[in-house]
Amino acid sequence: MKPVCFMVMPFRRKPVTQARPGAPQEIDCDRLWDAALRSTLEELGYLPVRADIDPGAVIVKDMLNRLKHADLVVADISLPNGNVYYELGIRHVAKKSRCVVIAAEWFQPLFDVDYIRTITYPMPSASVSDDEAAAIRKVLLERIPSYNDTRTPYYELVDESAEQAFQDSAEQLSAFQAEIQEVRLSPPGDGRRARVKQLVNKHAATAALVPEVALELLYLVRDISDWQAVREFVEALPEQARRGETLQEQYLLAMSELGEYAQAIAGLEQLNHRFGATPERCGIIGGRYKRQYRDARSERETAGEPQPRPDERRYLKKAIEYYEQGMMLDLNEYYCACNLPALLRARGKRGDSDRANAIDSQVTTACRRAERRGSTDEWLQDTLFGTAFRGGDVASLEDIVEEIEGGVAWRLGSTLRDAEDWIRDAPEDLHGELEDILQRLRAAHAAFD
Repeated sequence: MKPVCFMVMPFRRKPVTQARPGAPQEIDCDRLWDAALRSTLEELGYLPVRADIDPGAVIVKDMLNRLKHADLVVADISLPNGNVYYELGIRHVAKKSRCVVIAAEWFQPLFDVDYIRTITYPMPSASVSDDEAAAIRKVLLERIPSYNDTRTPYYELVDESAEQAFQDSAEQLSAFQAEIQEVRLSPPGDGRRARVKQLVNKHAATAALVPEVALELLYLVRDISDWQAVREFVEALPEQARRGETLQEQYLLAMSELGEYAQAIAGLEQLNHRFGATPERCGIIGGRYKRQYRDARSERETAGEPQPRPDERRYLKKAIEYYEQGMMLDLNEYYCACNLPALLRARGKRGDSDRANAIDSQVTTACRRAERRGSTDEWLQDTLFGTAFRGGDVASLEDIVEEIEGGVAWRLGSTLRDAEDWIRDAPEDLHGELEDILQRLRAAHAAFD
């Protein structure tokens, strides 16, 4: 009797999402299994079993038993597939070892599993040609045997004797979160910045060791203090604590808000290269170019020059390119799309005005979809404000303004700067009403610490 290897992976053709550069648009999972993975496992001496070809695989009990009792489990996490991650987690608890994680070289983990030893293999195309299958088999045949006895994270990291320490830690975390919430709920002008500084000093040692604490404090500093305070907070952390993807992203955003555009753009592009492009990062890069475009335009207008300078046109072009890239990564992530209409109208090429109108409609639909799905996205109402403002929908603006007036200072300031730019293209007969709305936003923004 051969030992059994249970293969955990998607099946049929699946689109590739959340991947690093170099990934194909989709992969044929069945072809990957038939041409490369199954034969590899057979050559290693296993009886390979994949869930979707087993008539009993729909039974949860059967799936759990296979994950528990298989001599080896190989999980392919090339795609951000929830079922694969779930089954991988079960195996990690069910067995102390004999679980091997594999992925295509371009994979981007859905969760923070970078610390798990993962065998990566080349897969440049969706079809998995015979030559590509041979290259995959070569890598896996060489490396799977040496990964067999690696202890799973549960048995490697969980201390079964630390129950009391865990309870104490949970209570400390709960108390910390309560302190954070208390400061957030306190009204502006009530010395909130001083209280934020006190919290940062109080929990500095913990933030250096616990990424969740560092991020909570970073967001608090960002939302209540200023960008210089964000920069100083991150730079005060030890190097190891500063490596997190989100923390680096926020640090570079702070750098850009402090005027260091080139360094911020270079750093964000490097994050895209390392972790894969995301709508959020593409949008932040687009925003840096948008800021430089507006600065160059203002300088040119102040000088009384009628025609855009080359650097102004270049910044506008790059802003549009990055926002379009982010929009095409996910049409429901409206952060990038909502910035395009005003820039397209400013460029003024043939078809730009019609495309701007279509994107505004698309953004509104995506926002309404998010509302119906119970989204808690902090930018949702600001984005709806933008589509209504650009469309001159004063009636809708009255309701939306009430939603965004109480937001955090930096986000309200960003929306205000955009609106002050959008009003340039508004119909003359609406300028008065739109200016009244801008005055409300200015007053709300001025009320912050």
